[in-house]
Amino acid sequence: METPYDLIFDNQSFKAEVVFVGTRCSADNQFHNYTTGSIHFVRAGRAEVLTAGLAPILIERPSLVFYPHACPHRVRAVDDAGFDLVCAFTSFGEGISRAVAHSFPEVLVLPLDRLAAIGHTLEAFFAEAGSAAPGSRQLADRLCEVVLGYLTRHAVETGHFRSGVLAAASDRRIAAAVHAIHAGFQGELQLDALAREAGMSRSRFVERFRALVGTSPHNYLVNYRIGMAQQMLADRVPVKTVAGRVGYATASAFVRKFKEVVGVPPAAWAR
Repeated sequence: METPYDLIFDNQSFKAEVVFVGTRCSADNQFHNYTTGSIHFVRAGRAEVLTAGLAPILIERPSLVFYPHACPHRVRAVDDAGFDLVCAFTSFGEGISRAVAHSFPEVLVLPLDRLAAIGHTLEAFFAEAGSAAPGSRQLADRLCEVVLGYLTRHAVETGHFRSGVLAAASDRRIAAAVHAIHAGFQGELQLDALAREAGMSRSRFVERFRALVGTSPHNYLVNYRIGMAQQMLADRVPVKTVAGRVGYATASAFVRKFKEVVGVPPAAWAR
């Protein structure tokens, strides 16, 4: 049976673009207001990770620092030797971005030796990121996407996700309900049927779903519908057609809900 995080891999939803390779010194200490997710690989040296509103994190061995969403932060040296760094902008495909929005912590720091199973992939990634050979930039981006996929699976398996759809993968009953929502998202939400699918009472199901996923079944369905709508709009499917495909009886009802969730009407978002 499909699990919630199978959707991530099946839809090839990881995107990465390497933007920096080199050595940073202690002078690089201003906050950067990134507009997308980002991943920083500290390959050597000592560094400090500073995130707005969070305690500083000291890095003393090779590690990655992953910000799954846009977040003001900086990674700076703590001594004159500086540190070796590879940085990439990251994102998830629009079709599932809302489904995983609550899964990741704001920042995830992981020593690279925890990813020993893909040690050769990391070596290839660093080699291509630092190379000027033809095609190296594109190869580095693709290899970074592989690392992001593995990082996500590793985080699921090691319990880094306390809430969100990926956390639901740890509970077969809730995972079954999430799968049912994905399979029938065009229809009305049937709480009783989902509770039966999970083998739980309706009240217990709603309580457990909210505790794991971080939102109610209804809100999850709405966010999933809007995410699927964004995927279709990105493919230039007309708004009226999208409305019907994601379960809205009228285009006006879809436009209202899309604007409520995203902040702009679907036509403006698609431009």
